[in-house]
Amino acid sequence: MALFLNDIIIHRNIGEFYFETKFYKDAIEVFNKIDTIPENIELWQKIAYSWQKLGDYQKALEYYLKADLTDIRKTWNIKKIALCYKRLGQYDKALHYYLEAEKVEPEDLQVQANLAHTYFEMNDFESALKIYFKVEYLAPDNHKIQRPIGWCSFMLGKYDTAKKYFQKLIEIEPNEHDLLNIGHVEWCSGNKQNAIEKYSQSIRKASNSFDWFSNEFMADS
Repeated sequence: MALFLNDIIIHRNIGEFYFETKFYKDAIEVFNKIDTIPENIELWQKIAYSWQKLGDYQKALEYYLKADLTDIRKTWNIKKIALCYKRLGQYDKALHYYLEAEKVEPEDLQVQANLAHTYFEMNDFESALKIYFKVEYLAPDNHKIQRPIGWCSFMLGKYDTAKKYFQKLIEIEPNEHDLLNIGHVEWCSGNKQNAIEKYSQSIRKASNSFDWFSNEFMADS
């Protein structure tokens, strides 16, 4: 049934209310009823964002791609498309869109970090590491970036660098994962006794769970 202009305005206001109050499923239902106008970019972006918040990245991607036809919030939309592709495991496509976003916002730390994360998921540790170092330089207080720097360095055989970064993390807030990682570094560096000690510390940190250690060790192998 076709809606009159006044009905569309009322539906839009209801949809906006649901959207702003984070009732995303209800917002989608209402927005879909008024999705009749060609190139309704802002509406598509809100439908896409609602699907994203509901965890349906395939549906979100469908609407972000529809909204990508114009320059309205172009960079924001590109980053959302990249995010959806990344969450869907389509890293080559995610990389393409993050690189497009980088052209517009080369110093955006979120774009840089996501570029690095995407290279990481593609096992291109060299490219990932270069960008992680850039993020660290631009945001030296971002300790979260130290873990992927350590892991990329480890995967590239740069054991001294890997140990340095995992050690930094342990000094700030030791956890079982970082102790396990530094154990791997010690083992591959030929320091077997140090490795065993770190592995033992990781098990103790994980509530003495050898099952946890075994599962994590096999996952890293």
